[in-house]
Amino acid sequence: MSCKILIGNLDVNADESSVRELVLPFLSHVVSLEVPLESKTGKNRGYAYLVVRTEDEARTAVNLLRGQNSSGRNISISMVETCAPAGKWYKFGFA
Repeated sequence: MSCKILIGNLDVNADESSVRELVLPFLSHVVSLEVPLESKTGKNRGYAYLVVRTEDEARTAVNLLRGQNSSGRNISISMVETCAPAGKWYKFGFA
């Protein structure tokens, strides 16, 4: 089972390594991390997706990271999808 988390309000200069540095003190294992980039500017879109192994890790991450400061900005964080077995995602509780 894995869970996807949305991290928002990131500085436009944040990259994958800076987001990883932000979350690693709170999480021992990250399954994947994606920082979507604007096609025209090459800068991030202000958010990132983080996938962790379990729902407990996701809830812990959300609770510990909420309001953390990154480059002078308070990040927002929330679970985006219901946790599901690897390879199968449920959006907003629907199959």
